[in-house]
Amino acid sequence: MEGKKPLKSERVKIIDHLGTLYATFNGNSMWKLDYAAYNLWKVCDGTRTVDELVNDLSKQIGHKPEDVKPVVEKILNQLSELNFILWVD
Repeated sequence: MEGKKPLKSERVKIIDHLGTLYATFNGNSMWKLDYAAYNLWKVCDGTRTVDELVNDLSKQIGHKPEDVKPVVEKILNQLSELNFILWVD
């Protein structure tokens, strides 16, 4: 993950059903997304490293980067396992 840049998969479709977010590739299987994961997924454009995303997010929410990084890494790992993001150099 170090030095890599997360890029959201173009195949993922997000569905908002009565305020609950779901992600799907084809409509057959769906995964519930919380808003933290969704907001992080939205900014994964392949141009910023994890550290850059962490720094941006920590400034937005007023927390130290070292406190934000473990949460961001955990969410990115989960998104990656589901193929919702890809890693680019």
